[in-house]
Amino acid sequence: MTVNQAITYADAMKPNQFDEATKIGWLSKLDGMLFAEVFKTHEGCEKESFSGYSEDDKNEALLVPAPYDQDIYNFYLQAQMDAENGEMNKYNQSITLYNNAVKLFMDWYNRTHMPLPAKTAFRY
Repeated sequence: MTVNQAITYADAMKPNQFDEATKIGWLSKLDGMLFAEVFKTHEGCEKESFSGYSEDDKNEALLVPAPYDQDIYNFYLQAQMDAENGEMNKYNQSITLYNNAVKLFMDWYNRTHMPLPAKTAFRY
């Protein structure tokens, strides 16, 4: 799924007034967190770093692969919209759906990718 596809799908599911740049920022934040907490902590991470998305990256592939991508990105964008609109009941529903989708993805990722060994640090 690309940045543009995620935004288009979320807009179709929840019509809103937020501009594309804001949604790209939300996707950058989400993928930045997932990169640091999931991808970078396991073997097989091809990227050295993640710097986020810009408006020029609309056709850039997001980090989470199918079949987990659609739910994660859709529910995350919806949760951000609900939070910004002050719709806390809707936010609670959207973030719960997002959390379930992320848990499914992380469980799969942990089963299929070996964690990197913890770095040892000594204090004197």
